[in-house]
Amino acid sequence: MKIQTKMAIDRLAGLIICILFIPIALTLGKILRRNHSITPANVKNIVVAKYFGLGSISQSLPMLKALKTAYPNANLIYLSRKANAPLLELAPFVDKTLYLSDKTLTGTLLSSLEILWTLWKLPRIDLFFDLEIFSSYGALISLFSLARNRLGFFWARSTKFKTYIHTHLVYFNFSMPLRLTYMQLARLGGADVNSKNSLVAFNIDQSTQVLADQKLCKITQNPYDKILAFNVNASDLSYARRWPLKNFAQTAIHFMQQGYFIVLLGSKGEKDYVEQMIKEVSGYTDLIFNAAGYFSLAEVLALLPKFVAFLTNDTGLMNLAFAQNAKVAALYGPNIPDYTFIANDVNVAIYKKSFCSPCLYIFEEPICGQSYFCMENIETQDVVLAIETLLKAGPPKEQKEEGINSFVQQNDGSYVYGTLRRRQ
Repeated sequence: MKIQTKMAIDRLAGLIICILFIPIALTLGKILRRNHSITPANVKNIVVAKYFGLGSISQSLPMLKALKTAYPNANLIYLSRKANAPLLELAPFVDKTLYLSDKTLTGTLLSSLEILWTLWKLPRIDLFFDLEIFSSYGALISLFSLARNRLGFFWARSTKFKTYIHTHLVYFNFSMPLRLTYMQLARLGGADVNSKNSLVAFNIDQSTQVLADQKLCKITQNPYDKILAFNVNASDLSYARRWPLKNFAQTAIHFMQQGYFIVLLGSKGEKDYVEQMIKEVSGYTDLIFNAAGYFSLAEVLALLPKFVAFLTNDTGLMNLAFAQNAKVAALYGPNIPDYTFIANDVNVAIYKKSFCSPCLYIFEEPICGQSYFCMENIETQDVVLAIETLLKAGPPKEQKEEGINSFVQQNDGSYVYGTLRRRQ
């Protein structure tokens, strides 16, 4: 199924099912009077669910670290789509992974039942973190898991139904760094309010690093300080995040004329789009390589910190590069840098403020149609200057911590600060 089809089903059929189950959930909540207390002694099983976005998974790792620190003996289960398995298998702090097979509607229903059966066999789920914002499916899986505490996000009227499904809610602020928003939810679940919010690197073993180096040597003999990596892609969640290929090509030619080799990263499914970039730089094809699908995801993660610089659209791969502490020049348009950018005295965010930005996640379709003014406004010279800044910079420093007001703890142990709580 295409992502647009999944979203349509979720927001029509899913919402109807949610509404039907709200009175049942409220009635059972009053009858059962479950204990919703959250203490190190009574948290044994934790589920974190994030179905879409490699970048979002990466941004959730500080949250996982905080939860593992607060509940070192708890079993932490990560629930996601099967397409995200290659990344989650490399994620630290995760004890078990469960995957949704969502290629077809039948597969989605069957794998959902399998997931729920696995969760029901546990003695009890104490904390279920639903990291989706708008998804009815995410809310339903949280409810049907029978978790003692169900924590999630609300945003405006479109998510009001969650008020009656989750037991704890946090306002999702699109102007706040994503990793901090996830951390706020973790704090509501008992994590230390002073938990660090720096991104965490994924686990890469030595054999993967060696294999990645060997595969890179087959396509170029350039030393690492003469290899640049580009990511010209963006997922079908929003193609508006793509900087025009002609601009990428002009930037590539500028550096290839200086003897740099360009590696174009991407997935196997993005190979044809990346190939269009190759056509834009005819005459320099010996200094550029379409590596979409050539490296595994683990190999890409191993290589990112070794490239002299990485130019990328605002995508999941950008977030993974931040986590691996690569030197990143990040292109923003439909989204603002504040949402995902990681400052480390080296990384550069390239963003030309437009009146309609940000629109990503707020609207299903860009309000400019397909004009993408925010990306078109970024000029090649802006990007060349950003990369040259990276080339002159030393190694990335430690990621800068974002400081914000946290929850205010009340005498009864509950938290208030941008949250809603409905005990069931």
